[in-house]
Amino acid sequence: MITKKKRSKCLFILLASTVSFCLLILYAFIIEPNRFVVTRHQLNQEFASNNNSFKIVQVSDLHLKQFNNRAQRIAEQVNKLHPNVVLFTGDSIDKAEQLDGFARFLSLLDKQTVKYAIMGNWEYWAGVDLKDLTKTYATYNCRLLINESILHKYGDRSILITGLDDLVSKPDLIKSLQNVTPQPNHLLLAHSPAYRDSFSIDELAKITQYKPQYMLSGHTHGGQLSLFGFVPLRPPGSGRYLSGWYRDGAMPAAGGAIALYVSRGLGVSVLPVRMGVVPEISYFEWFLNSA
Repeated sequence: MITKKKRSKCLFILLASTVSFCLLILYAFIIEPNRFVVTRHQLNQEFASNNNSFKIVQVSDLHLKQFNNRAQRIAEQVNKLHPNVVLFTGDSIDKAEQLDGFARFLSLLDKQTVKYAIMGNWEYWAGVDLKDLTKTYATYNCRLLINESILHKYGDRSILITGLDDLVSKPDLIKSLQNVTPQPNHLLLAHSPAYRDSFSIDELAKITQYKPQYMLSGHTHGGQLSLFGFVPLRPPGSGRYLSGWYRDGAMPAAGGAIALYVSRGLGVSVLPVRMGVVPEISYFEWFLNSA
């Protein structure tokens, strides 16, 4: 026979469990997806001096559904970081009709700051008109790189930025580096990090020749849902990558492997939830090599 005391204890446990579950759902659907933090990183610290600090802000996987207060806060935070360049590493929008809202977001960024962008899988899946997207980016001092490289000047130094197409299309490192001179500071941009493990023999030969130091990607959202460190799902194209730095020997370079950073991104896709994977703006201070 269940006593009154045991009944009260069971009811309390049931109530506490229900409240905890509701709070968890509230956090996953409302609170964490609307948060974002700035993660800060220093690159090539051995070359640090007063005049070679190059500041990069990476905006990845924005998945802008509509222009809203959060989008405005993200733009304001990017401006507060005073970057030398802003890099968009794909999946900025999910649908073609969201392009106007994305243009409004771009309009809030400092017009004088040079920006570069690459394609993600969602721009392709959504059927975004490539000419319209290129024009929108260009209006706000942003160049869309699709299997091409740009030499960005910074004082008496320069940075070679190579923007690769996404895996759902035709990424081509050989084409990206055609008629390009190797540089001491070289950055690769590729939306899907799995591309790091899919280079052909010819592409690996190019990497050995050009020796890029860093690669920036996104796409994974850090898994979007992390349950006490367990990530049940990640999108195709993630490969073995989740988030953060990877410095293993998948891609050989002078003095070691090319370091890959996988951003957790800022938005959500498919499921409108985040749990244990707070959205991020990635900020890099790169001390450039002059040799």
